[in-house]
Amino acid sequence: MPTGSYERYGLTGNPFRELASENVEDVTIFHVNQTADETLRTIREEVLDRENRAIVAVTGPPGSGKTQRLRVAAAEARERHAFVVYFDVTTRSPWVLRGFAEAFEESAKAAGLVKMLGSPPWLRSIAALTRAKGGLSNPKEAGRRIGEALNATAPSLLLLNDVHNMTEAYEADMFVKTLEEVSAVMKPGVLLMFTCYVGYLAWLTANQPAFAARINRAIPLVGLSDDEARLVLAKKLLAKRIVEDLEPTYPFDRDAVHELNLAARGNPRRLFELADLALERGVALRAYQIDGELARSALAPRERILSGGSGAEPTPAPPEAPSEAPPTPPPRRSLWKRSG
Repeated sequence: MPTGSYERYGLTGNPFRELASENVEDVTIFHVNQTADETLRTIREEVLDRENRAIVAVTGPPGSGKTQRLRVAAAEARERHAFVVYFDVTTRSPWVLRGFAEAFEESAKAAGLVKMLGSPPWLRSIAALTRAKGGLSNPKEAGRRIGEALNATAPSLLLLNDVHNMTEAYEADMFVKTLEEVSAVMKPGVLLMFTCYVGYLAWLTANQPAFAARINRAIPLVGLSDDEARLVLAKKLLAKRIVEDLEPTYPFDRDAVHELNLAARGNPRRLFELADLALERGVALRAYQIDGELARSALAPRERILSGGSGAEPTPAPPEAPSEAPPTPPPRRSLWKRSG
């Protein structure tokens, strides 16, 4: 469909094609504060001011904004000249502990802490971990080095995204033991924050109680209210807006936003997906406004197919075998399963 088709709505194009806000360079522009964000902001401020240390778990289903919270935390911390390590755990991450250590080293390079001569001892210690044979086979030693590196660079943030993607017991056990040691070593000025599904946190609490007991706050993300949904849509629309003096959510009226948010169950990612469908429907019908009735008609075919909703937590697929296995690991087995 030609870009000009959206001009009737004062838009240069469809702003909902980039569905994942974490792909946007400046994620803070599209972020909408909810109750959870006030809590997270307070925790960050205490850490950045070196008044406290914290371990925080942010939970929610796919598309609820978990990654966005990490990105916002990283952006704000960098503005304060804090040291930030961000690592995505995927089902295809071979030997997560080594990848995590490599991400730590890359962050140090990006922050200008890697020198040709005279790199600090903590950085050489982390570099040694990335070269360890068979991954980080000594999680306690790895955790101690990482914790000391975070202390040396404080204020510092260690941000781990989607840790539920570790579905193999051996590697997950090593990783959690590493984080347990990090938490034992870290001092005020250090924040360890990770995201996962609610079911994974429940599994972690039952099966890794020593680390779970060190988590200071578990913050669940709840669905958007209609007012929050309006603001989210308005921010996305603004990125493609070419006509001023329009209602922020135009062409969507209040009834349309309510229908979209209801169908999305307050899930931001799904809200964008459904707004995409409704906008395309409006353009196809040459409608000058998208009201509740038009929104419902646009969503009807999809809702019949996806009658169960897309906000459930899927069971992660097992990762591929790593290219370099650790010394004599036990047989691989599934780590956790979604219940319900």
